[in-house]
Amino acid sequence: MPTDHSIRRNARDRAMKALVLSYEGEVFCHDLLDTWQSSSDSLSPADAALAAELTIGVSRHRLTCEHIAARFYRGRWPGLSVPVRVILALGVYQLCWLDRVPDHAAVDQAVRQARRYGQGASSTVNAILRKVAQCRGHVIDCPAEPDPRRYLPLDARLGRLFEENIFPDPNRRPLDYLIAVTSHPSWLIERWHRRFKPKLCRQVCDAGLRRPPLALRPNPLRIDSEALRDRLIASGNQAALNEDGTAVIVHNAPSAAQLPEIQEGLCQPQDTTAQLPLRLSPPQPGDVVIDLCAGVGTKSTQAAELMNNRGTVIASDIDEKKLTSISANAERLGLTNIRPTPSDRLPTALSALSRPPDLILVDTPCLNTGVLARRPEARYRAGRQSLQEIVEIQRQILQHAHELSAPNTQILYSTCSLEEEENEQQAEWYCQTFPQWRISRQQFTLPNENHDGGFCAVLDGVSAHK
Repeated sequence: MPTDHSIRRNARDRAMKALVLSYEGEVFCHDLLDTWQSSSDSLSPADAALAAELTIGVSRHRLTCEHIAARFYRGRWPGLSVPVRVILALGVYQLCWLDRVPDHAAVDQAVRQARRYGQGASSTVNAILRKVAQCRGHVIDCPAEPDPRRYLPLDARLGRLFEENIFPDPNRRPLDYLIAVTSHPSWLIERWHRRFKPKLCRQVCDAGLRRPPLALRPNPLRIDSEALRDRLIASGNQAALNEDGTAVIVHNAPSAAQLPEIQEGLCQPQDTTAQLPLRLSPPQPGDVVIDLCAGVGTKSTQAAELMNNRGTVIASDIDEKKLTSISANAERLGLTNIRPTPSDRLPTALSALSRPPDLILVDTPCLNTGVLARRPEARYRAGRQSLQEIVEIQRQILQHAHELSAPNTQILYSTCSLEEEENEQQAEWYCQTFPQWRISRQQFTLPNENHDGGFCAVLDGVSAHK
């Protein structure tokens, strides 16, 4: 951590701004920080790094931070304004998770920020954070049987043992305990506990708290997974193959932008679960593939690699700004068969090929509940209304895929969600709506400490099997 207090003040202000704007989960902190850092209002590298640590850390643990702060607040917690809650969460995160930040720096800067919201706010923040500092214990190795009411897990190995009960008794209030300790909203905890039962529910919650490792998909046109792993190890990285040897996992990695292997086009960052859909039904050299929701082209480039750079991948997205990123990624990886195409020009691009698509990849927008380790803010957006809205969007995209399909076309539907309404039920809805289609294969993955969660289904036209 930097020692210059002016850097810390700037970083804390930047973090607070991002956390307030992303409080309801409608925007992602990474996007906000990247936008600000690329503007004239950029921070020094050390300042930007601290702002990112504070922002992402608080996003991941915000409900826990607020729970701890509320334990020492005498008033009605929901009555506090969002900015004051954020200031307190930032203070608690620094006091409990960041052992290299002096207590006085965390408290004093929080009080300074709170003064903008009145003398009462600054007094409240000062009192709460000083009580947290007095009550928290030292960082310790996880005891064999810690008192769950007092033990705050910081990661799989370390935690803090508070001097008094902080959390609900898990034996009497198991769901409230999970909400408080793992920082997932009640709506998700209740659904997961009912569907996955206690053990797997805890696995999902713990996965949402992890700092995810960097997963790299080797570019088979240039290198295999073993050679990529060996090169990364030789450069001083902690690299290992994943379970099936198709990807390389890098722990404690620098940012992706700092790895020369990525810049040289030897690999592409992509979680192993996100790689599964196209491995479940890989396109063949010479095929025509449509990626309907291409984003920055991660799955488009995977398809092109599996096709040995032969055939055509039409990478389409409703956000035309992302098409530039698709082109840049394809060029970096040495792929020449990808055609970035605005969504409104997709029918024209397809008709110019004079043949129907062999595969349509439908990697739809979703609630992101399988990737909360990477997108922690998404947990605060999840709710019944947002689920209903996203289900309708997914169905519209699936209907569009059907319009673009031919009798022998295969549709590959995927999400990074854990919710049945977005996954199994959507695949079933498609086949009920279009009876000439069937589900030939599907796979659901729960997140754990090594990979994200998600779902994929292969939809085949019945006529293709006659």
